[in-house]
Amino acid sequence: MKLTILGCYAPYAPKEGACNSYLIQSDNLNIMVDCGHGAFAQLQRYINFRDVHTLVITHFHPDHYADIHAVRHAFSGALRDGSRTDPLIVYAPSEPALIFEEINNWRDVFITIPIEDAIHRENKFGLVRLNFFPTSHPMPTFGVKIIKDDKVFTYTSDTALNNNLVDECMGSKIILAEASLRDTDIAYTNKGHMTAKQAGLLAQKVYAEKLILTHFWPEYNLHQLKREAEVSFDGNVNLAEMGKTFILD
Repeated sequence: MKLTILGCYAPYAPKEGACNSYLIQSDNLNIMVDCGHGAFAQLQRYINFRDVHTLVITHFHPDHYADIHAVRHAFSGALRDGSRTDPLIVYAPSEPALIFEEINNWRDVFITIPIEDAIHRENKFGLVRLNFFPTSHPMPTFGVKIIKDDKVFTYTSDTALNNNLVDECMGSKIILAEASLRDTDIAYTNKGHMTAKQAGLLAQKVYAEKLILTHFWPEYNLHQLKREAEVSFDGNVNLAEMGKTFILD
């Protein structure tokens, strides 16, 4: 499997950047995880958007889903002109209900699956399986585990650090974790975010091999965040960067 960083900033992007979005590729399967501001344009730098099989929206904060409207219009046009034959599978939380119902009503373009339902079923596409779990954030939010050949890659989405997160990430070889805050900003973790040091602690607790930090405030010194994560994690710490790729096998 391969991970490409389409966007890694929050809650807004700097110039030449985009908010949270990640492309997971395995054989001919393309999964887009989150689609924040500017993500759809970035996607098209790497693949034809028509080749996306599944979109996962972890929660309905704009820096994680704002480009859903661009996705909708692009796929609507592709289905209309015949360059795409099947609707896009979209996993999304069922709350807030007003947002979910708007997306769910686009049935000519999307097959929308509530993540709350998907937690209780097998979400398997070829050799790849998607497992979802709730995180600690002010609105309903879900992390996602992508599993292939018993290798587990986990994206935390937005969350505070707690025992449930540790349990869900256990067994993950690679973790893509939010690192919204510096250690000096730890008071803000009550808003449902982690410091880079806490992201490192998470990776350490679950015996991960590699940690990828993401969800960056554009004004922060990212190398400082990396150093703070390295204090608590003995493994390999990486920064998500626009267009950077990681092999997940």
